[in-house]
Amino acid sequence: MPADSKQLQSGSLRDRGITAREWEVLQAVLDHLTNGEIAAALSISVRTVESHVSNLLTKFEVTDRSGLVAAVQANQSAEPVRLEAPPSLLRMASAGEFVGRGPELRQLHNEWGKVQGGAQGLVLISGDAGIGKSRLVAEFARQISVTDDPVVLHGRCDEDVAGPFEALGQALAPYLRACDPGRLAAELGDLAEELSRIVPNSGLRLPRVPVDAMHSDPHFIRSRLFDAVTRVFRQASTSSPVLLVVDDLHWAPEPTLLLLRHLMQRGMLERTLIVCTLRPGYFSDALIDFLGELRRDAMPVQLELGGLHRLEVAQLLGADVGSAVSRDDIFSERLAYDIFSETRGNPLYAGELIRSLGEDNGPRSAGNADVPHGVKDIVAARVRRLRQETQTMLGMAAVLGQAFELSVLQRLAEVDDQTLLEGVEEATQAQLLYDVTGISPGAVERYEFVHAIVRKAIIESVSPARVRRIHAAAAAALEQLFSHALEERADEIARHLVQAGPISDRQNIMRYLTMAGRAALGSSAAEEGLRYLNQAMVIMDTAEASDRAELWFQRGLALRMIGRWPDSVASLRTALNIYAEMGDVRAISRTSCEATHTMFWFFRMKEARDLAAYGLERLGSHEGAERGRLLGALSFAQAWSGEYESSVDNIRRELEIASRLEDTELRGHGLAMRAMQLPAFLEHTEAVAAGYEALEILRHSSDVWTLTSMLGFLNYTLVGLGRLGEARAIGAELAPIAVRVGNYAAQQQHTRMNAMIEFFQNGSPAALEKFARKDLAFCHAVGLATPEHSLAWLGLAKFLAGEWEEAKEAYSAALETEAETGMVGWGWSALFELLAYMGDSQAAMSLLEKNRNTFPQLDKANTCGSWVAALTAVEGLVVLGELKQAAELLPAIEQCIERTGVVCIEFRAGRLVKRSAAIAAAAAGDWTRAERYFREALQDAESIPHVVERAHTLRFHGKMLLQSGEQSSSERAKSYLRDARATYMKLTMPRHVAICDLDLEPNQTASRLPGFADTGH
Repeated sequence: MPADSKQLQSGSLRDRGITAREWEVLQAVLDHLTNGEIAAALSISVRTVESHVSNLLTKFEVTDRSGLVAAVQANQSAEPVRLEAPPSLLRMASAGEFVGRGPELRQLHNEWGKVQGGAQGLVLISGDAGIGKSRLVAEFARQISVTDDPVVLHGRCDEDVAGPFEALGQALAPYLRACDPGRLAAELGDLAEELSRIVPNSGLRLPRVPVDAMHSDPHFIRSRLFDAVTRVFRQASTSSPVLLVVDDLHWAPEPTLLLLRHLMQRGMLERTLIVCTLRPGYFSDALIDFLGELRRDAMPVQLELGGLHRLEVAQLLGADVGSAVSRDDIFSERLAYDIFSETRGNPLYAGELIRSLGEDNGPRSAGNADVPHGVKDIVAARVRRLRQETQTMLGMAAVLGQAFELSVLQRLAEVDDQTLLEGVEEATQAQLLYDVTGISPGAVERYEFVHAIVRKAIIESVSPARVRRIHAAAAAALEQLFSHALEERADEIARHLVQAGPISDRQNIMRYLTMAGRAALGSSAAEEGLRYLNQAMVIMDTAEASDRAELWFQRGLALRMIGRWPDSVASLRTALNIYAEMGDVRAISRTSCEATHTMFWFFRMKEARDLAAYGLERLGSHEGAERGRLLGALSFAQAWSGEYESSVDNIRRELEIASRLEDTELRGHGLAMRAMQLPAFLEHTEAVAAGYEALEILRHSSDVWTLTSMLGFLNYTLVGLGRLGEARAIGAELAPIAVRVGNYAAQQQHTRMNAMIEFFQNGSPAALEKFARKDLAFCHAVGLATPEHSLAWLGLAKFLAGEWEEAKEAYSAALETEAETGMVGWGWSALFELLAYMGDSQAAMSLLEKNRNTFPQLDKANTCGSWVAALTAVEGLVVLGELKQAAELLPAIEQCIERTGVVCIEFRAGRLVKRSAAIAAAAAGDWTRAERYFREALQDAESIPHVVERAHTLRFHGKMLLQSGEQSSSERAKSYLRDARATYMKLTMPRHVAICDLDLEPNQTASRLPGFADTGH
């Protein structure tokens, strides 16, 4: 019995008469939201929330919220979800006797056996139209349903109705309806909301998480969506093995293929068999790429179906397939041969041909029959035997799609229930349609054509002019029926309007194409969204200015999602120009900020700065909050372009506007911009102060995007100040919010700082390399233009591991990818230091001379790249014996300490600033100052703690003590070197062990300062 209709256990959640709105409130209570937060999330009053909570307490027979939570948890059904096979597969499995396909069935059962043992399987079944691909899968599903009680899910890709995740949405909807909502919510957490993107009409009542749609990064939304779907499949497979069938994969849109590719990754699922059917010769570029990746990585089982054998056709003739001819008459070898020759063993064609025998007093054998040539002719002949009203209705249904909702057909045909049902029943009896309505209270009445060929044959019997008018009427019917949810049906309406062609209003077509594009972007289906938006571009010449601007804006977002950054900004700039002509200041600010952030996170600082300035220019004399936000965005871009004074001034101006307007949220934005601007100059102490002040405001505002961005910066600046406890606390606050709103840049900053803190503590080069490679893959996956950090960490891991040639390759790649930002100086100085240790003084000094202009200037603000260049290069200069040049950097390093308060360079794996100061002081022969800095650096290393930097500090300190020539310091120096050596040995850093061994040799203690250069050789 289907899960939705069976009697559930006593006391289960479904027995308590909970309304749809109460489900939403209940899930919010389980998510520990306050009444005020629930009211805001559901757009209802607090009093209404209180009423719903009171009703829930009564229904669960408890007195307070804690009792309600406990009751729900205690009553959540632990029974596995049980589903009958989907109606679409059941219909095919019961459509007469199944003949042939023995080897293919055995192969499917073999794969199923592996799945029952815990494996994940993938089967691709290919063959021509009507060859029996879906019938084979339906028979297989029927057989395993008799013996194994599986969860069978079925979806079909449609040639015309190409929702981005249509097939998987169809497959998952029955399972989601049958699930206990509380249990599902507990499994998915805040990912539950993402399921509405793929199954919008599932009837789920899950927690709603407010997401800032403007700033939700599409890549992270897609990641969340894919994660949610994966978790549903994993949950389904815990109690029963799962069979997922995706029919007609050749029609799949690219987002569906991307989701399937995710699910099909090795080890992603357990106890799950995915079977896809597809037709050769209809492959898109996306499908070709998809299949290429599968065959390379997932190794699918491939079944290619040909026609039935002549004896199997004879068996088909002998079965009850609806033919009016008697068995004795038709079961003859000649007839089987004639049918086989005519159809080449194609089961669909053969079946239709058999049904045609004897109809309308026709001939009783294929040998002397006037047999219609082609299945389309057979279908057309059968349709002509129906009542005219049914023929007309079938033509409309065929225009609606392969599957259609009965309510839409009724509105389109403008008939009453009796006429509708008579027509549908007649078509079903003629084996042209079948009912695929799910068995659930929330299911929609749906019918489907028995095969795509049948539907096409019907469409071809209708004149093109009439088809266009049916499309136009279908669009109108959908508008009337779903006026409350137009965006959910926008893709269908747009398709009908486009197909209606010249009889549709061009402005209306553009409106719905834009709406469909926006909806697709909201589902992370960027490719589909761009397709709709590009269609709209063709006909936008007569549109209103606001519609054209919105189209350009949405297209810019779509292009950004697929990594076409310059094209994205060009579209956003066009939208900006139109909004400027309209004088829409809010839209100007919104669009400029989007374009600026797009370029910033792609590390195109000049373009980011120019776009913000361009938006400000378009605002004209407007002095409202919109100008303030753009000034903040401009300041952000200017800071990371190295422009200190102008960036500070623009933050000041934003804060002045906030003060004048008494706009607390704008003040929070300005302080957040300051917290993100100052790190560009390594001024972490002031940045953290601004960040904490901003935090107190933004925690209570709706500007979640700015909050998460600022938390990301606050996270890493606290690490740089050595305040790791606070950094962890900020990271814990940041992580769930960043994931929820899709701020992948903030999420990456948090992930990176977690990895750095872990490296500080364990010092493992292997772990650092593993993280660096994972971080690099993430950059490539989401289009982030920050791989230079990933490559630099990879270079450092190889340097510490003693693989210096590989380190050189990684550092060189980092330098090549380094963008023109305030971080210039990081890349070349790391490579310079490595070259010094490798003994390549000529290449090292040549690199330094080329980049000497990036060293910091005294008594002024310097970019973080300039400060880091000095802190890193000083060690390389000492290793090369260039002690005078190393000593010259001491004043700048000391000003860095005084001005910034930074303890370690978080993005350089925690290089201690005072260790660099000590090395510079030792190079200058200022032993007293060097001793002080070494002691302070050692304290920093031990308080953080930082294993590798502690060893480096001890090594250089010991070396200095040896070089100072004081006999009393000799034993202490050797103790430091032995301690450092032991750490290097434990961490598997062979070259650093060898350096310590060299420093401990007796002849090393005899040499003075010039020998300090021997450290690296």
